[in-house]
Amino acid sequence: GRGVLIDPPPYSSATLENEGIRPGTIVGIILTHCHADHDAGAFQKILTGLPVAVITTPTIYKSFIRKYAALSDLNESLLQHSHRYVPAIIGA
Repeated sequence: GRGVLIDPPPYSSATLENEGIRPGTIVGIILTHCHADHDAGAFQKILTGLPVAVITTPTIYKSFIRKYAALSDLNESLLQHSHRYVPAIIGA
């Protein structure tokens, strides 16, 4: 099976692994807003290098990339190339 995380909190990948869910099972992450308790797990997940899609609105995506580039001292372009971005269009 495959799964999608919604607003994953910090250490959610480790929690899933402890429950026997392999990291490659998660193929997508839906972000509803950029608060650490909702997006830190997404940042940790994209750093694993496993293929994952980040699904969110363009505004939230830009904020997410800016925030974690600043916090990690990683280049925004590098972060953007660490996953696949899927724009979520509200009302579509």
